[in-house]
Amino acid sequence: MNFVDRKQTLPPGLMDNSVEFFIYMHEIWCLYKGNKYPFKDFPSEIIDIVDADMAANPKAMKALHDWDITDPDERMRQYIACRFGGFDNTPDICDTGIMQPAEYVDCGRRGGICDYEGKLCSSIVLPNGTLTKKEIEVLRQIGLGLLDKEICEVLKISQDTLRNHKDNLCIKAETQRKAGLSILAYKYKLI
Repeated sequence: MNFVDRKQTLPPGLMDNSVEFFIYMHEIWCLYKGNKYPFKDFPSEIIDIVDADMAANPKAMKALHDWDITDPDERMRQYIACRFGGFDNTPDICDTGIMQPAEYVDCGRRGGICDYEGKLCSSIVLPNGTLTKKEIEVLRQIGLGLLDKEICEVLKISQDTLRNHKDNLCIKAETQRKAGLSILAYKYKLI
């Protein structure tokens, strides 16, 4: 019997040596070599890679220090949660062992609620400003290829509100075309 591989997109770490971090049931997990591991059982090679990435990011480490997270395990857990905690189809550590750039994780504490926003987590900072939560939602929908009417329905906003968000996005991103915003959504792993 011949099975057909339809080029399915599989989560990183399911069938390869890459790593995908995610949060489930208030715990940090990783998917690696076809297994899922809770934080306490992370393989040592993953801990070493994250340690090296933490050392290479003094701004994030200062935020953790300012947050008064002194326990090394708790510090690493928070670092992973804030910078890599969203489950997506882009590996957080590629199969060659290289930590990828931090991804945007919508933790629910954005928009001024968290004192460490943009210091520990990855904010979307563009040439002319930082994106708001709503602008990120609009950008995600644009990246998915939705029409304006569809975006308004999904986000429950008016055409005028959408136009304002798109204008702000174009100003902040220094682009004048919707295609440029789609590329931006892809670049920031929003789709």
